[in-house]
Formats: sequence, structure tokens, C-alpha cells
Amino acid sequence: MRVFLSILLIVSTVRINAQTNVRGWAADGQVWIVWEADTPLPETYAIYASPNAFASTSEAVLAGRLFKEEYGPFALREQVDTSGTYRIPNGNGGVYQLAANEGLFVYTPHQSGALFFAVVQYGETAITPGINITDDAVSFQYSPALDPVEGHLQQTFISPFDNDYVCFAFYMWADGRQNQWENRPDFPVMANAAKNGMPSFFMISVPMGLDTTAPFPLSVWLHGGGGTARQSLAGSRLDIHLNPQKGILLAHNDDLFGYILNTFVGTESVSRHFGWRKHYDPFTGDPPLETDTIVNYTQRRYLWIDQWLMRHFNIDPARININGHSMGSRGTTMMAKAFPNHYATATVLNNGFIEDGELGPIDVVFGPSASDFPTNLTGYDGATIHFSTASDLETRLSAFRDLPVIRCFHGKNDDGEGNAWDKDVVGQFRKADSLGVGAQLYWSERDHGPDTGPEYDDHWINGFSPTEQTIVDDIAFEEEVFHSDVSYPAFFNHRLDARNNDPGDGTPGTGAAGDGDDWGTWGGYHRWDWDNITERADQWSVIAWLESNAVFDHDNSPQDELISDLAIRKPGLFRPETGSIVWWFVRDYNTDEVLQQGTAEVQDDDLTVIQGIKVYREDVRKVIIDITTIPTATTGEEAQSFHVAITPNPSFGPMVVHITSEKEGQAHFKLTGMNGVIRMFDRSISEGDHHITIPTTDQLPAGIYILEVEVGKQREYVRWVKL
Repeated sequence: MRVFLSILLIVSTVRINAQTNVRGWAADGQVWIVWEADTPLPETYAIYASPNAFASTSEAVLAGRLFKEEYGPFALREQVDTSGTYRIPNGNGGVYQLAANEGLFVYTPHQSGALFFAVVQYGETAITPGINITDDAVSFQYSPALDPVEGHLQQTFISPFDNDYVCFAFYMWADGRQNQWENRPDFPVMANAAKNGMPSFFMISVPMGLDTTAPFPLSVWLHGGGGTARQSLAGSRLDIHLNPQKGILLAHNDDLFGYILNTFVGTESVSRHFGWRKHYDPFTGDPPLETDTIVNYTQRRYLWIDQWLMRHFNIDPARININGHSMGSRGTTMMAKAFPNHYATATVLNNGFIEDGELGPIDVVFGPSASDFPTNLTGYDGATIHFSTASDLETRLSAFRDLPVIRCFHGKNDDGEGNAWDKDVVGQFRKADSLGVGAQLYWSERDHGPDTGPEYDDHWINGFSPTEQTIVDDIAFEEEVFHSDVSYPAFFNHRLDARNNDPGDGTPGTGAAGDGDDWGTWGGYHRWDWDNITERADQWSVIAWLESNAVFDHDNSPQDELISDLAIRKPGLFRPETGSIVWWFVRDYNTDEVLQQGTAEVQDDDLTVIQGIKVYREDVRKVIIDITTIPTATTGEEAQSFHVAITPNPSFGPMVVHITSEKEGQAHFKLTGMNGVIRMFDRSISEGDHHITIPTTDQLPAGIYILEVEVGKQREYVRWVKL
């Protein structure tokens, strides 16, 4: 708040008489209106436009209205340069630097034309030629292909947190319209009409000497509530290492200024990195009188900025990653779900996942939580998405089936209001782990953070050196590993292997105050070779292992092996149809020894799922997981002549095995638990169906078991969950 007041003081010391010298020009797809401001600075200016000269605002159309934090560059002054002014194109191929007493409004045309523009303090109506209206109509062309809208560099500086990075501060100005689908080909609608011309601030951090001749990754960071883009410049957060090595880091400002229940909000971020109500008026803060649609204006802006950067820089479109903390983690989750093919991975730090309880004053932005206003997004099933489910881990926000890999971190001592550790967080963890959406889930002793530091004895962050904290939330790690244009193995149902830790029931706190294990991960130890995933129409394979060679010891799997299920996500060529059969094998990477094998029926929605895959620490063995649509026998002699299922599964009682065999034979059964072989016996079977109860299995402890059935030289493996 002190910074905020000091900046306003700097601005308000400018001494002039009235808004005057209004002028405008067209450049870079937009129209730039500049004027000299009043003193003291008005809270808002209104800009009116008409094809003809006019003497009263009643003779023109309101083109936009801006807060003083918008017609002057508040974010730039707050975060980079307290005396900074807007830097805009001058219409002649050069740059115009606004004077300290000048204001700016940017208009985005949708057709060629010419307009007079006038500027008044909001509420005033008189227009005086030569004072507060342009001398002539400002002419502009409409040519999105030849003259597209651009972002505009404001300042260049060395990162104050790490001198090895150069930083660039940019602004762009939104096109605001009530019809959110009235997009230009080069520039989507990013605000409602009340916020037309709204400026938005963003910064990028670039390593010194970055090789730009080859495509490089882009990592995006979304700040928490009340935060700023500056907080996430390279080197700023040692506990999560926001230091790109092979690409650039993009940090956004949420940038929605407004009144909330008659209280002005300056640095507070109220769009939640998503958007706001279609009829929200940020100048009054009036609560909605009827159901309104929440439009993803901010999401559209973030996506456009990515695309704009790709036009001007050699960014690899398959290596765009998104990250965020707190409110930014909700924004990250929503972006990854709404645009899943755009991102290679998403890192989520402390997302409460559920919009429950009263939202408080910002109900004016999103509507009362009890009303659960709809958004403009539709889910995978075509149904309208409501805002209460936009940031969870199960509701898909797009027409695409699969998400990028999502890594979620949460602290059991987090009491951060809507992001607090509770039953909803644990419920989302369990849901995500059961659905196989591609989520790797972590929890620990940290509080809301992320800047918890070593004093909290957080399992994943014990300090700031590489040997004291996890690498998987680092920008450099995601740059190195993930790709959006490659299918991947979503390992899931980790909670069913008793060797993994359990987060408990959502009781906040750790030790005696909490419930469950203080720390743990479901899927966080799993690794695979992204560069050597084989995919053909009839085959899919991956090399997989559990981490054992990490610099930070807690990143290494404490178990030599773990059992989970595998779903193939983002498949390209390998797309067997629902109900078809696939054959799968797990082989030792070095010896090619078959360790597991079986068949599986492709699930609903053409989702290929293999149950009971055993993956080992890298220092024990890597495995190759092969899945094929071609009938394959382990000996290469013939196709599998029998099929095994367990019904019901999971179950409380004894194991009941259902075998369908095409011929007579001797079946050998071997049941294995996490401590080794439990049962072995033989049974003669004939052609047809058989139901065989495995004796005394009702007395086994709850957990995950693997049944191996061998008939002749053929084997099949089935996972059984004992409840």
C-alpha cells in the first residue's frame, strides 16, 4: 500500500490546468488517443467517439472509461520504474514516449473508418474544440493480416534478483465488447465493453546468451492474490527456482482494477486469472441482479500473449509450460484444462480446487457463490461449465479428452482461506489419482507458501540449494522434460499400493494435530523417456522407471518398486476403439526379459488402460512397457487362448477368478502381494467359462495384489484390489 500511495503521489504532483491537446493516430492495428491530464488526477476519464465532430457527449458513443491506474502506467511504475510512462508506436514506424502528464486510451477497430475522439472527466458532458476533442477525425484501416495488433515493449532491465537475466516489460491493450465472440482474426475480445481499452502488463525474463537459433521453451507464471508479475522474475523465488536455462519465463499481471462494494481495489487481483461477469461494471461494484455469464477474458489474453510471443520469438510450441501459486495455481489449473493441447505441463502450488463457501466482496465480479454462475466454456460433454468447478481436477473445460501432466503441491499446514488444506483438497487428490488424468500429487508440512523456507521442515523444500529441495517444481526441470505433442503414460491408482503414503482425511496440520502421513506423493517418483516414446497405429511403448539418481534425496523413491495402473494420454496414432483388445508386456530394458504381460479391453471413450504395472527404481532396472493391437503370444507361437478377469474387483470377500479358455489345459495360479508370493496352486480347466474361488483370500489384509495365471506357455496378469 505504501508503494501504491507513493506512486499516486508522484503522479499527482504534475501541475496542469485541464485535459487538453487530445490527439490520435493509428498504428499496429489499433488507434492511440493521447491527452494532457487534469490535476489533481481524476479517478476516471471517459473517452467518447463519433464519425462527426460533436459538442456534447450525448452526441457520441462512450468508447471506454479508464481508472487513473490505467490511463497512466500504474503497473510499470509500481514494478519497474516509478517515473515510467507509456511507450507506444507513433504511427510513422517509430516510438512515442508519453510525457509524465499525458494519459492514454487505445481503441481497437473492427472496420476501416475515421472517428473524432474526445476525453472528459467521467460525468462531464461539454466538448470544446481545440481542448478536449481531436482536431480532425482519426483515420484507421482494418487489416488484421497485414497490420495485426501487437504487444509493446516498455522497458528493458537486468533482473534485480539475478544478474544473469535480462528482463523486458510489455503492455498490451484489450478490445472490450459485450459480444465475447466478436473477435478479430488476430485479436480476441479480452474484456467486456466496460473495460474496453484496458491495459495489461507482462514481463519476460531471458537468460543472458540464450541460443535463439533453435526453438526454445516458454514457461508461464501466474501470481497469487494481490501479487504482481515482478514477484516472478527470474531468480526471485529460490525455493521454486524460477530460473529458465533453455528458454524464457513469462510473468503475467492479473490487472483488473475496480471497485468492490464501493471500495477501490488497486493491486488486488480480482479476475482470478480467468475473467469476470459479462455485465460487471468495475466503476460501481454493484452486485448482480440476475444470473450472468462469467467470460474467460483473462484466459484469452494469456493465450494471445503466448501466441504473440511465438510470432516474434523462436518458441517451441510443444514446450509451453504453465505454473502458479495460490490464486495463480487456480488460474494454472483452469488454463491447463481449458487449453490442454497448448501446454506440455502445469505446476500447481496450493490450489484449494473447490469454490466453496462465500466468496465475499468479489461476488460482484463472479456472482454470489450460492448462485454458481455459468461460464462461457463448455466441457467435454458439451455441457456449460460453472465457475465452482472451473479449478477442480476432474471437470474438463474443453472438447479435448486429455490434459497435460499436472503436478500438484499442497501443504497440510495451509490455512490460506479458499486454498486451505481440507477434505476438498484430499477429495480432489483421491479423485485425480483414480481417474488417471495425468496428475502427480505431492503434499507436505508447508503452509500456504510457497516461500516457506527451511524453518518449516517441509519434506520437499529443506533449504535453497539443489541438495535441499525438489527439482520437479523448477522451471529448468519442466523445460528439459515435457512435450505437448507427445503421448505419455499417466500412472495412477497409486493410493492402492500400501507402500505409498496417504494424505489422510483432510484434517489440517501435521504430526499429532493432523491425520494421515505428513508428506507423500502419488506418482511423483515416476519418470519416463519423453524422447523415446514409440507410437504407431498398432503399437505404443515407453521406457519407464522410478527416480533413484536425484540430487535431492527426497526426490528418490524410497521403494525399489511400485505398482500402479497406466492410461495412455494424448495418443496420436495409437487409438484402438472402445471394447477392442490390446496385448501388453513389461520387459527389462537391458535384458528384454518379460516381467509382466496380459491383455486389456479398451475402456469407454477409447481410453487404453493397463492395470497393475510394476515399475522399478532406475538403479534396480528400467522397464519397457509395450502395448499392441496385434494378437501376440509370449512365445511368439500363437495368440492368447484364454482370458482372465476377477469379479468383483475391488472386493471385500475372497478372490473369484473368471477364466474363459479356448482349449483344455493345466492352469497355474500365483498370487503376489507387496511382500512376495502368497498363494500358488494348479487347476485343470476345460474349454469354456470357469469361476474359481481362491481360498482364504478373504482373510488377506486390504491392499493391491497381482494374480498371474499361466496356461501352457502363455501368461496373463490381473490386478486385484482387496478392500
